[in-house]
Amino acid sequence: MKSIVTIVFLLVLNLGSICIAQIQEGYVKTIGRPGKPGIAVAHAIVRIQGSPNAVLTDQEGHFQIPMTGKKDGDELVILSVQKEGFELRDREVSGRRKVYSSHVPIYILMVNSKQLAEDKSRIEDKAYQMAEDNYQKRIKGLEQQLKDKGLSTEKYREEMESLQRRYDSYLDMIGDMADRYARTDYDQLDSIDREINLCIEKGELGKADSLIRTIFDPETVLDRNHAAKEEIRKRMEFAQKSIDKALADKEALKKDQEYASRIVFQCLNLSKEHLRQGQKDKALRCLEQAHDIQQAIYGEDSPEAIEVQNIIKTTK
Repeated sequence: MKSIVTIVFLLVLNLGSICIAQIQEGYVKTIGRPGKPGIAVAHAIVRIQGSPNAVLTDQEGHFQIPMTGKKDGDELVILSVQKEGFELRDREVSGRRKVYSSHVPIYILMVNSKQLAEDKSRIEDKAYQMAEDNYQKRIKGLEQQLKDKGLSTEKYREEMESLQRRYDSYLDMIGDMADRYARTDYDQLDSIDREINLCIEKGELGKADSLIRTIFDPETVLDRNHAAKEEIRKRMEFAQKSIDKALADKEALKKDQEYASRIVFQCLNLSKEHLRQGQKDKALRCLEQAHDIQQAIYGEDSPEAIEVQNIIKTTK
């Protein structure tokens, strides 16, 4: 009887550890604004792909998603995060592929819709006014030079056309810059990000755009603050560990082709992220690992292995 009780007890412990391992934790908060730190978003609805049930965040913004049947390193797709009066800071969170991890939480940022509209309107109004003032000032200056014979008629026309192009370009910038600014999480900004946002706040969009293009990828600046970058780094690190672990047991990969396909998919996604960050060597390593798996499963001359080999050639 004692041995049976012991066995049952151990089974319960093991089942408990499995349940714990099959939970993806996360946290939802609002973005921080100047002088106003972000706060937890309670009762937000989080839905993931493959799960019929949604989960709610608690009063501290935390949530736990059951990941039954999933292994660390498997794909995780967040379908939606909803809260009345709020929207996702990063619109691309919905549908974005992530890596499931039983020990690295997911951080999700939301923004109050009313605050977002007010911030965008305020910065746009300021920028449009500054643009118009500068435009009119430049026109008067050119007209005065033409009157004083400092410019020929042809040169005056060229300068006016150039001024109009710069003015139109500036106006095109305003909406995007205002939206970036309004969605920035001030809780996690470094000195360069702050300088960019200060330029936007002052209406100096040309200077802000120059800083963005010189220092950052313009498509991702202000969308990846330090917290997001750290999360990405951790998840990339964890994904690489799971890939290395899978490759250490190629026999297991051969026995479970579905599992092998997931690892290959993970390799390809990780290589793309490395390339986005300018880490070509690491990207190639991931591709080589994907190629090793395809060779082990399907053979060296298989279409699957050749496809990855072609990707490697184009990446080099």
